[in-house]
Amino acid sequence: MKTWGVLLCKQVEEVVHKKQYMKIYITGSVGSGKSTLARVISEQSGIPYFGLDEVVHKKDHSKLIGNNKRTDQERDELFKGILALPTYIIEDTGRACFEDGLNQADLIVLLDIPLCIRKYRIILRFIKQKLGIEQCAYRPSVYMLKNMFRWAKNYDTGSDGVRNRVMNYRDKTVILKTNQDIKHFLSTLPDHFSI
Repeated sequence: MKTWGVLLCKQVEEVVHKKQYMKIYITGSVGSGKSTLARVISEQSGIPYFGLDEVVHKKDHSKLIGNNKRTDQERDELFKGILALPTYIIEDTGRACFEDGLNQADLIVLLDIPLCIRKYRIILRFIKQKLGIEQCAYRPSVYMLKNMFRWAKNYDTGSDGVRNRVMNYRDKTVILKTNQDIKHFLSTLPDHFSI
């Protein structure tokens, strides 16, 4: 895998312009900006995007954390439905159960944002959620905040296996590390994809 550069810019342009339909998988740690990037690309391209947290969990206000984990069968059926679409953007932390998404993707975007920025975003998100400014699929609590920090650490240590899973698809993976990388990446995408 290579980080963003002139060569990758040309590679992304070639992939995007050759495809009539586009399947994009955005992955990275908690707080890396996956949902934001997916939303921006979706708005720019018209391609629908799906957060896979909502495939794994469904809202359940009777639960302490505000959601309930779907059965593996429910999760897998929902995910197969997304993969059956001709074009999509999916974003997730790179869970092993969604490996087929990496396999089918035309383009994988790994957001490898520095930990200090991700910690800041996690805290800011928590505050916005507690104030009701930002919606979430779980109940914002100190418990969830601690989990987010733990998941961010697991990404950095590699114990979550995300980087290793993505390494299997290095020919179609772009790694973005900074906001400038993200802006350059977005500039390579056409104004509108064929749908």
